[in-house]
Amino acid sequence: MPSTIFGGSQGTCTWTGDVWTEEEMVAMSDDVTERALDLAYESEVTSKLHDLASTGASAQWLAKFLNEAISHEVLPWQVGEAIAEAVLEDSHSVIFPWNTRRDERNPRASLQGADIVGISDEAQGSRLVFGEVKSSSDQNSPPTVVTGKSGLDMQLERLTEDNKLKYALIKWLLARVGDIAEASFDEALAAFIDSEGTSVRLIGVLVRDTPANERDVSMRGRSLGEKIHAPGSVELHAMYMPRPMAEWTGWVAA
Repeated sequence: MPSTIFGGSQGTCTWTGDVWTEEEMVAMSDDVTERALDLAYESEVTSKLHDLASTGASAQWLAKFLNEAISHEVLPWQVGEAIAEAVLEDSHSVIFPWNTRRDERNPRASLQGADIVGISDEAQGSRLVFGEVKSSSDQNSPPTVVTGKSGLDMQLERLTEDNKLKYALIKWLLARVGDIAEASFDEALAAFIDSEGTSVRLIGVLVRDTPANERDVSMRGRSLGEKIHAPGSVELHAMYMPRPMAEWTGWVAA
């Protein structure tokens, strides 16, 4: 596990900063690659297509089609989101029932709504989980992806205030939750209703290739902690990677 070198809290908000070693980054390579490329699902799709190729000629054409169509190209921000999901699911009791790469209609497009949509499966009960992931090489602390008009801070606030957005995320999750997480989702949704919409676990993740600095998240954490009321909560996780952000795509492709 990475070393946690800072942490703090204010009101309903907590924040942490974890520094990853090269060995720890390599150890999670398979999980991050699977999430970033959705390889298992891609295998299902290609198997289905192969099964439907009824002649030698169609099979030959299909092989050529797939060779041109399938791309394992990813962008650094997509790798950052995969890192965040891997850590949240492995160490923070978050369930992601669906890989959002399957919702892309343009392979290089960023989906609208929220980066993190899942279910919190905690000892005290299940909650809806909404949040955002930002990746940055900005040397400033905090970086502009946190403080800007479309930054992490403003996006998390919107997730607390915008009922149309929350309803859209609930609909999206309901359509994809599946049998495995259905009971947890029902419990989380009941808690959301009983709390009049406040029982939401908000998570913001900042993935960096810069030296660790608590200012990356602490200033915004103090502000958010005073705005979000229990039983809702907010967490800010800063993750510091040992490799430059420009090399993340090559790490996944490898």
